[in-house]
Amino acid sequence: MENRDDKLIALVGLLTACLITVVFLVTVAWLNDIRRSAQITPDVQSCYLKPAPSSTPPARP
Repeated sequence: MENRDDKLIALVGLLTACLITVVFLVTVAWLNDIRRSAQITPDVQSCYLKPAPSSTPPARP
């Protein structure tokens, strides 16, 4: 009977370790997602060059 108890305790320990690992990984992923979404994203329009004024002709070499 003691052998079955040892196996049951080992199984409960293994399942507990798996549960702790899954909770840890989900928490890390969630915190990473919160931190990333809180960052200020750059304005897309600021990435483009402003058009040159059309009144001046382009310079020729």
